[in-house]
This record gives sequence, C-alpha cells and structure tokens, in this order.
Amino acid sequence: MGNTKHEDAFMKMGFDYFRDTILKILGINYEFLESSPTELIDLKIYSLYMDFTFLTTEGFYVHFEFQTTDDKIVADLRRFRAYEALYSHNTGKNVITYVIYSGGIKNVQTRLDCGANIYQVIPIYLADKDADKVFKRLQEKQERKQPFTEEDFAELSLTPLMSGSLSKKDTIKKGILMAKQCKTATSGKVTAMLYTLADKFLTGTELEEIKEAIRMTRLGEMLMEDGRKEGLEEGRKEGVENSRRKIVRNMLSKKQFSYEEIADLVDISVEKVKEIERETLVKN
Repeated sequence: MGNTKHEDAFMKMGFDYFRDTILKILGINYEFLESSPTELIDLKIYSLYMDFTFLTTEGFYVHFEFQTTDDKIVADLRRFRAYEALYSHNTGKNVITYVIYSGGIKNVQTRLDCGANIYQVIPIYLADKDADKVFKRLQEKQERKQPFTEEDFAELSLTPLMSGSLSKKDTIKKGILMAKQCKTATSGKVTAMLYTLADKFLTGTELEEIKEAIRMTRLGEMLMEDGRKEGLEEGRKEGVENSRRKIVRNMLSKKQFSYEEIADLVDISVEKVKEIERETLVKN
C-alpha cells in the first residue's frame, strides 16, 4: 500500500488542475486571490506543514487537510488547531479549516474542548457522494456524444474516494477507460490522478491490471493515429470506414485484445469486429 505521499500527490494534482471546480463539487464556494505558503515555523524552530491554504477575497484564509484515517482524531484536531493559531498569528488574518475525509470515513469528531474555548473544523465526507451516479451521468453524456466539462473531469477523478457498488480497482479502471474516450489533455490529467490512487490502494495483480488498462489505452490511441495517417496517405477516398478496418485488423493480428476491447477502442460494435475478422480470414 502507498503512504501519505500518495494523498499529497493526488490532492496537489487535483488542486492544480481543478481547484475551484473540486471545491464547488464539495460545496465550498469562495473566490480566492492566491495560494499561500504551507510551511509554518513555530517558536522551537519546528516545521509544521499544512496541506493547502488559500486566501479568499473576503480577507480570510481557507485551510484544507486531506485525511484517509480517523484513528488519531484528537491528535489531528490539536495539530489543525496549532496550524490555524500559527498561521493566523503570522498573517494577522482568520483561518477556517476544512478536513476532507476519504476511505469510507463518516461522522468523526470535529470539536475539541480546549479549556476556555472550543476548537472546530468543518468536515467533508467523500463517502457521502455516490460514484455510481457519477458514472451513470457521464456514461449518458458519452452516449449522447456530449463533451465532458471541467466539472465532469473533476468528479471523475474523485470517484475512487466516493461510495459505490464497485470495488476500488474496478472504480479506478472504469474511470480511466471513461476518461480516455475523451482524448484531451484534461483526460490525461484525470488518468494521472487515478493512477496515483491505484498506486496507493492496490497491489499485485490488481495494480498490474490498472497498468495494463493504461498501456492498452495508449496503444489503442497509437494504433488509431497510425490508421488515420495511413488513411490520409492512401487518399481520402478510403474514408473513415476503411481506416477503422485497418486499425481493427492490426489489433486482431497482435492477439492482445478481446473483441470487446477492440470495439471499445475503435468505437464500433463487437459484431463489426468479428465481421472484419471473417473478411480478413477469407482474404488470407
């Protein structure tokens, strides 16, 4: 299993790629001016690292922490309180802390009795969101040939951290296969985020299956691109249909893909793949 570096990498990518969109999905609606330094130095010259902090247009900071366990909740709350106190002291501004919980965590302690006052964070439980509903909605968009929005991509990247009927491995694989159909720079970012989670949560054959899905996606795209170029070189009169046939024949000859995988990659029916195979056998 991966360690906390995976969460850090995942959330850094998420905030780099989709910050405002992800926060909107999580129900956080602020306008931000800037990202802020996340390293704090206390009076003992001991470094403390906050996950992510942003200055809002309203003049206070919003601090985000990402948690995958809740076995040290009191210690975590004391740590978050220390972050807030030091950051507020250093900047002269108020700080609000949101804690984003994954790993199926729900209903954790959010308040800490500190003697004369009560410290409190605002929890966000990704387990309250349903990956099945996200997949269903996005699949319907793809069937209607509608492009994904940034919000769609952001939601897709979060599906392995949501609740749902699929296993972690199948959720990640479905997300990768769904993203690759879009063939955009953004879909590549989603694949990178999903692989980061695969590397954290999966091991052995399950992780290898995800790697194979990514390899298959890249190979399929290369084969399709080769087919497009070949079709153009031989003349536009061959058209898209003949290009697809060449791609299918090429993939069949490699004996590495099932009928279903070829149909998915080339965007034709399984019956059409079998028909092209029969034609090829007759010709040979």
